[in-house]
Amino acid sequence: MQCLPAIHSLPLHLLQGRRCALLTNDAACDAAGVRCIEALRERGVELTLLLSPEHGLSGMAQAGEAVGDGVDAATGLPVASLYGKDKRQIPSKLWNDFYIMLLDLPDVGVRYFTYADTVLRVLEQCASRGRPAILLDRPNPLGRALEGPVLERPLASEVGCAPVPVRHGMTLGEYVTFAARERGLLSSLDLTVVPPVISPQAPPDPLFPDFGTPWRRPSPNLSSFPALCCYPGTCLFEGTNLSEGRGTPTPFQVVGAPFLDGEELLEALGRREYPGLRLRPVHFVPQASKHQGVACGGVEFQVTDPRECRAFAAALEVLEAVRLCHPRELSFLPEHFDRLLGSRGYRLGRESASALLARAERECRAFAKGRPPCQGPGGR
Repeated sequence: MQCLPAIHSLPLHLLQGRRCALLTNDAACDAAGVRCIEALRERGVELTLLLSPEHGLSGMAQAGEAVGDGVDAATGLPVASLYGKDKRQIPSKLWNDFYIMLLDLPDVGVRYFTYADTVLRVLEQCASRGRPAILLDRPNPLGRALEGPVLERPLASEVGCAPVPVRHGMTLGEYVTFAARERGLLSSLDLTVVPPVISPQAPPDPLFPDFGTPWRRPSPNLSSFPALCCYPGTCLFEGTNLSEGRGTPTPFQVVGAPFLDGEELLEALGRREYPGLRLRPVHFVPQASKHQGVACGGVEFQVTDPRECRAFAAALEVLEAVRLCHPRELSFLPEHFDRLLGSRGYRLGRESASALLARAERECRAFAKGRPPCQGPGGR
């Protein structure tokens, strides 16, 4: 195993004699597949409270679904949901149950994913109460590559908490540290980020297949690494009336609608080829979410080379083809689409797809020069 989560290098002396809360879910495991909850307890860490993000502790609640508080069946520890009716705050009474806040979540390296926003909100609360926080970092499964435009600050939300590209190329620890600095939070925050363990034998820019560990879904619909490779692009369709494949065996790898024909879209795209990615026509019937039970035509995104795959550009051009071929049938969920994209111009017709992609390339180049160095040996 060439890339391991930080739990394998946790400095236990920081936790001796301290009661701890832990923000986590069941996909956060050590190299042996043991949940970080049990792994920490086996190392003598006194956990008194569990906190869960979107999708709950199990990681299986659907996107946006409110999750209630509960009890972890395996340990008997109380679980406070940060994605219930109140998504913002840890109840005041619970702060009496612990002193140190631990955070260990399997982030995916894409701005849309809500775990970073949840972590940042918890860190804001830690800062306001003078409580130390320790984030156990994990390698970014998508590596250091960047895709998509930088978020415009007025559009910050739970699907984008900082001005970073869609695919931001940072670990969770790097991302929330960047976001905390942007918000002027670092001066009042006692945060320790324990970096992941990267073997000197690992490739210069390791991706998930280099980690040597099995895939564990960080959320219900990211069912495979190829789905994650497509996610920086295909998640944009959440903000439209097209299906992004929820309710199919391959969510985020197919997009479509009852009014679409995949062959027509590929013709509109000029049968264009994309590095690391093949588009092909597809028919599917979602069993949940948009167009449930209705036959849809559309496009399948097949990952041929994860290291070369850049799904954002392909997805935006597919969306542009839909817009040109079916301007009356295509509709947007304006607020959600703008927050995902990080910009209003494209939806409003003020910026073309080609201009947006050119701007995104410039912004990614500029961002790469100023982002934090990669965590790990030798600054990797």
